[in-house]
Amino acid sequence: MCGICASIGSGNQVQNVLRGLKDLEYRGYDSSGIAYLDKGEISLCRSVGQICNLEKKIDEKVCAKVLIGHTRWATHGRVCEENSHPHLSFKKTLAMVHNGIIENFETLKSEMKDVEFRSQTDTEVFANLIERQSGKNVEKLISASKIAKGSFAVAVIFKDEEKIYCAKRKSPLYVAYRKGQVMTASDISAFENKFEYFYILEDDEFAVLSEDEALFFDCNGEKIEKEKKNFEKVEFFDVFPDEKCFMRKEIAEEPIVLKRTFFKYFSEKLISEAVFQELRKYKSFHFIACGTAYHSGLLGAEFLQFFAKKSCSASVASEFRYGFQTIKKDCVYVFVSQSGETADTIACADLVKKKGGKVLCVTNVPYSSLNSLADFILPTFAGKEVAVASTKAYVAQVFTLLTFAGKIAGIDMEDELRKFVLNCKITQFDRSLFKEIYKFKKIFFVGRGQDYVTSLEGALKLKEIAYINCIGIPAGELKHGTLALVDEETLVVVTSTRGDLKEKIENNIQEIRARGGKILLLSQLDHNIDVEYKIKLEENLEWLMPIESIFYLQQLALEFCLEKGLDPDKPRNLAKSVTVE
Repeated sequence: MCGICASIGSGNQVQNVLRGLKDLEYRGYDSSGIAYLDKGEISLCRSVGQICNLEKKIDEKVCAKVLIGHTRWATHGRVCEENSHPHLSFKKTLAMVHNGIIENFETLKSEMKDVEFRSQTDTEVFANLIERQSGKNVEKLISASKIAKGSFAVAVIFKDEEKIYCAKRKSPLYVAYRKGQVMTASDISAFENKFEYFYILEDDEFAVLSEDEALFFDCNGEKIEKEKKNFEKVEFFDVFPDEKCFMRKEIAEEPIVLKRTFFKYFSEKLISEAVFQELRKYKSFHFIACGTAYHSGLLGAEFLQFFAKKSCSASVASEFRYGFQTIKKDCVYVFVSQSGETADTIACADLVKKKGGKVLCVTNVPYSSLNSLADFILPTFAGKEVAVASTKAYVAQVFTLLTFAGKIAGIDMEDELRKFVLNCKITQFDRSLFKEIYKFKKIFFVGRGQDYVTSLEGALKLKEIAYINCIGIPAGELKHGTLALVDEETLVVVTSTRGDLKEKIENNIQEIRARGGKILLLSQLDHNIDVEYKIKLEENLEWLMPIESIFYLQQLALEFCLEKGLDPDKPRNLAKSVTVE
């Protein structure tokens, strides 16, 4: 999940790499660091915490044409400067930055009796493994990569050569070029508006970068030609740059995201009718994803089942890949991921692909590992999402999957969806209401049907950024254990948008109130029941209500976070792109 940015060029590369690392900070911010060549030796500068801490430590006089940088999400070893990247090999002949996990690092470490390790990381073991190989520098990297098991994207510098060496397996890595500079990074966003074109490294491919060229090699050390990619399909959006935090900015962008998505799928007709005709032939659809993307997949399954009468199911990717799965030929497997780099989701897509199943990917990044496995692609158009906890990307996924369900069913939704996106607005959360509910430390989220999925996502947002122990459950399950936890100090957030389940929800509210629990009700319906707090939702097509209601639950989580003095953009123990298991 860490972020790599490394650059080589004709001028000082320090600021280029620092800017790139800031663009990648969503991938991890436990620590950061740089390594560079200085008079034939390798110098390091590392710092715990956000990149601003690293900037303060770097001497203003540092001038380096060759520089590798890293921002860390800790996997092996506690958060401290010794475990921060880059890591030097024992003899200090090379420095490395790494994203991924070396699964056999303990075995490799036990074989290096002569090495005095300075950290607890698997990365330092990998660096020493490279140092112990023979041959040219690129041959050393290739040889070590064959021994290492697991996932890695690495950038390496050797003290005897002004070049950057790269290797990639199961973790994303890109190389970008412009005259006088070559950069490698974990995400295309680090290249924003700076480069002429870029390359995508595939698994077990290697690159050697100098200031005027990038050379590529396969696992046998043979030179290969890579296809140049331009930035036409890569959209960088920054609509509300003056907001105090990115999460608030990205919530504010949601109406724009919906308009953009509508335009792409209806005005531009992004997906041809022939593709939808092909997909209609399949009897069932199985949605697979993690976290927030899993919640949008649950809604996608409901949409498709309701409108197209297809048999639909959904699985958490980390469970699906280790289950005893029968891959069906008449089923489309739908993989949802904002980044397209979620490790468990990619592994499941690879499994399905190898067993002859059809893969459909829903992603926000056009050039991603997940999309490379796809038979069909449904792009979302959330633009660049910086805050780690997803908001606008989730809304884009839900709207895209609703549009997809209508297209598969052959239902004309265009007028209803146009009306919705043209009138959609974010109503600011009522601060006076928030002052009332902020006192609660025990919070449950409940709903039925699609509102249960909204409850799951609302609870996840509050956990992610405000660190409140809360859960989302089906309202009908209250009697099966959860009511035992409800008392006068409990707030239950009830989402109710389905008219056919109105009375059922009212019964659930009575159960909660009978035990002293307090209710925050989100609904567009006229409920005949007293509650302590209420948010009146705008009336829309019932299947659009999960979008309308999540606007408020995202803001609720944000208000809790800010009231506690926390940073909503960089919550603890969370990374945007989960590229390791």
